[in-house]
Amino acid sequence: MTSSQNPSLYDVLGVSRDATPDQIKAAWRDATDKFEPGSGSGQFRMFNEAADVLLDPATRQSYDDSINGSFNGPRPVDLSKDHEPAPPSPPAPLPKARKSPGKWPGNWRSAGRGAKTENSRPVGDPASRTPVILTAVLALLTVAALVAAGHFGLQVRRDARVAEARDEAPAAAERSAKAMLAYDYRQLPADRKRASAYLTDDFRSTYLQNFALLEKQKDGTPGAALQTRTVVTSSVLGSGVLDAEDGRVRVLVYVNQISRKPAKDPQIFQNRVAMTMERHGNRWLVGDLKSY
Repeated sequence: MTSSQNPSLYDVLGVSRDATPDQIKAAWRDATDKFEPGSGSGQFRMFNEAADVLLDPATRQSYDDSINGSFNGPRPVDLSKDHEPAPPSPPAPLPKARKSPGKWPGNWRSAGRGAKTENSRPVGDPASRTPVILTAVLALLTVAALVAAGHFGLQVRRDARVAEARDEAPAAAERSAKAMLAYDYRQLPADRKRASAYLTDDFRSTYLQNFALLEKQKDGTPGAALQTRTVVTSSVLGSGVLDAEDGRVRVLVYVNQISRKPAKDPQIFQNRVAMTMERHGNRWLVGDLKSY
């Protein structure tokens, strides 16, 4: 456990700093089992985010380094008598006012363009600039108001798209999980093609590499599904949104898999699958998948 004032991810799951992945996974399951599928509570998301970080070795190492680091801030100010601040300097004396020059004899004769007389106002007087200044201020305020309105409008549209993503992505994740996590040894090519339709281009290559091992091992021998003549069916119990942004949503899907092999009793596997859904055009495709 960390001794810092703020609770760490280890504190969230109630495990020690040297906990093994199996211990972390067990603590995470105990913490989330009290939530119904589809729950969107803050605690539910907090437990899942803590597990995401601590169950990934690289991410966990980075997190451990961040909470183990020390802060080398500025040294405290020494308030001893030897370091008392110097008294402020006296203010500089004000400059003496200059005497106004006397009037020139015949000043009325030499008054030219822009010269000041007793009954006239000089060119460029501040009073003449007041309407210009007010116009400029009003123009700036108008521009600021338009910018603020535009920003507010963009934020409203962005929030609407995120809300729409939270509504659409879970259903797409459930359909994808059911197709990706089931196969029949008698029709593996068809199963592979069906699952590929739900994947992004980047994630498809990773998924297909793993799926290929069901058909053929690296040494050329038949894959595990063919050797054992396995049929796996899947059913989705529910789902919940972990986090969402415009065009990208992480969904936790509860999936039951039943594996059937000849002359053996069926095996049931209860899985929690975190699926990263990405919007491509008008479709939501799987960009990543992690099983817990």
